[in-house]
Amino acid sequence: MNKLLNKEELPAKSEELLWQLAEASYQDGSPWTCEQFKQDLAAVDSHYLVLQPMEAFVSYRRVLDEAEIFNLAVLPEKKGQGLGKLLLQAVIQSCQSAGVERIFLEVRVRNFPAQALYLRMGFEIIGRRKNYYRHPQEDALIMEKKVTPASIK
Repeated sequence: MNKLLNKEELPAKSEELLWQLAEASYQDGSPWTCEQFKQDLAAVDSHYLVLQPMEAFVSYRRVLDEAEIFNLAVLPEKKGQGLGKLLLQAVIQSCQSAGVERIFLEVRVRNFPAQALYLRMGFEIIGRRKNYYRHPQEDALIMEKKVTPASIK
């Protein structure tokens, strides 16, 4: 059975493992460098949920009543097994508990499997960022999910 860890529970120097997982998971390699993961892990407002053994993770930040998902990575051989959905459900629940009302993310315009997952999870396309991604250069779709904070349910 998989265990879900937050960033405080991760071993030291986890940035290398996260980068390797992201590098293997994304079609065009990791959008972040190992150093960016290291800096993000050190940030007080960043949040990580990592499935152990290291098969998938999500990183996000919460600011007031909004959150933004920065990475959702699942090893290629584990895709289609519901791990991305499990991580998204955990993020949504955490955000609701923290009073978040809106969750945002960006996704490559040609990443159809991820878009399908986000749409199934209640995200909507609200915009497009021209040439947002590099290597290769590509637009991003901006997606949003409105949630009801736990405090007003």
